[in-house]
Amino acid sequence: MKSEFDNVREEDMEVVPPDAEEQAEKPTMVSAEVERLTLLLDQKTKEAAEAHEKYLRTSADIENYRKRMQRDLAEFRKYANEQLALELLPVVDHLGLALKHAAESGESAQGMREGVELVYKQFRDVLEKFGIKAFVAEGEPFDPARHDALMQVESGDAPENTVVQVLQDGYLYYDKVLRHAKVSVSKKPAEDKSESEPNDDL
Repeated sequence: MKSEFDNVREEDMEVVPPDAEEQAEKPTMVSAEVERLTLLLDQKTKEAAEAHEKYLRTSADIENYRKRMQRDLAEFRKYANEQLALELLPVVDHLGLALKHAAESGESAQGMREGVELVYKQFRDVLEKFGIKAFVAEGEPFDPARHDALMQVESGDAPENTVVQVLQDGYLYYDKVLRHAKVSVSKKPAEDKSESEPNDDL
């Protein structure tokens, strides 16, 4: 079936060109749309960068928190028995005193002294196994972070402010001072002080 347009020849067709106003509008609309999309893309890129930066910060905070918690937990485990250790120290002190008195009483208490000595050694070994050990104080310079000075003793043999006698042992719990050593500290003899002072009679 033929349509009415079949007989129309190409030269008979009239081509109507778009008017100038339409042609001018098209590029303006396209460039406005491109500009709008570019602005939108820039905005979304900026938002994505901010979100990524926030993610990195949050991730770093979480990692730092995790490490701090692990460190705190390790520290807690290391010093968890501190109170128990502190309570056990008087027992060690009394065992030491028992040994001292047994030695003073002579041969009559030899068996008891040896028994207490074994218990005392075993007890100190157990304490050391768990990080509790006595530290040397005698002959050391006085250090208030480790020593409690109960008295001063005049001494010409030791330098001033030196621990000359330990009255009660001090203990460390790993690297922390569990109990200060109770000590007596040296001071210059009275005659040394009078020699060093200027004579006002001159």
